[in-house]
Amino acid sequence: MAKPAVVIDQEYLKHLPGDSHPERPERIQVQLELANDLDKRKFQLTSPKAATRADVEKTHGADHVRLVESTSAVNRYALDGDTITCRDSFGVSLLAVGGFLTLLDAIAAKESPNGFALVRPPGHHALRNRAMGFCLFNSMAIGAEYLKRAYGAKKILIMDWDVHHGNGTQDAFYDDPTVLFISTHQFPFYPGSGAVNEVGVAAGAGYTINVPLPAGCADAEYLQVFQDIVVPAATKFQPEWILVSAGFDPHRRDPLGGMGVTEQGFGTMARSLLALANQFADGRIAFLHEGGYDLAGLRNSVAAVLAEMQDPQPHPVGRLPLAESKIAPLIGRVLQVHENYR
Repeated sequence: MAKPAVVIDQEYLKHLPGDSHPERPERIQVQLELANDLDKRKFQLTSPKAATRADVEKTHGADHVRLVESTSAVNRYALDGDTITCRDSFGVSLLAVGGFLTLLDAIAAKESPNGFALVRPPGHHALRNRAMGFCLFNSMAIGAEYLKRAYGAKKILIMDWDVHHGNGTQDAFYDDPTVLFISTHQFPFYPGSGAVNEVGVAAGAGYTINVPLPAGCADAEYLQVFQDIVVPAATKFQPEWILVSAGFDPHRRDPLGGMGVTEQGFGTMARSLLALANQFADGRIAFLHEGGYDLAGLRNSVAAVLAEMQDPQPHPVGRLPLAESKIAPLIGRVLQVHENYR
């Protein structure tokens, strides 16, 4: 039986944005330790192949790619106040993108039913011509474009549960009806985008769903968003692939976020998406490592998701009562805004 794939490599340690930077190599070190402890009878550890410049330039402008590449000539370069490179960052970023593409190829070839690309640096803030928010290249956007180009995918669901809005991914598909982008994120918060009324434009109108959550939301609020927004939207869309920007900075101990999600909460969200993948996408679902800066919370949350990925027939998550929820008005507003696009 094919096993879930876990893509990881020690090369990801070589991106060094600075000793005090939150996006530090230790984020991958704890994942390497986790991967080493996994039961190899249940998971397939996979080495990444670097993405090509051509792969990256399907999403990013050539000038942006050359700019990031040029930073290889110096020990330290600030692309903006938060996004710092070193001599190895360009190569590591190509390997991060390539790690996600490696995973997608393995799932498409049925070598693995699903998988998790444990890569860094993260990518979901990177715009076509701009690095930002710790992100150099947008692995998620590049991966979705790759699925369309290499495998003819026509319906891709991207779920982004990072505490920060995935502005770069949203921007890449804002007019594209073949990609349904759903984001749950703390709001107001960096990068300042992701309001309810950001729904897409032209043919893509209605295919961007933003759920801007107030600080302090925990498992119950996230699961209510899943049951009342994510699952119905996915059911209507019927995706051929599900891709997950899995940021773990909504964790209750994360130093950058202000949410209260537990390891069990992340596992339950993963189970909901795995069930949707089984229902509509022949099981095809790929998780991509984004944010998450409390090392213990990060490792334990990834472990919770991996545990759910072992179940070949995940059961849908049962419904929760909504009447007492502090986010009931927000859920109602999201549903009302998207009523015209159903």
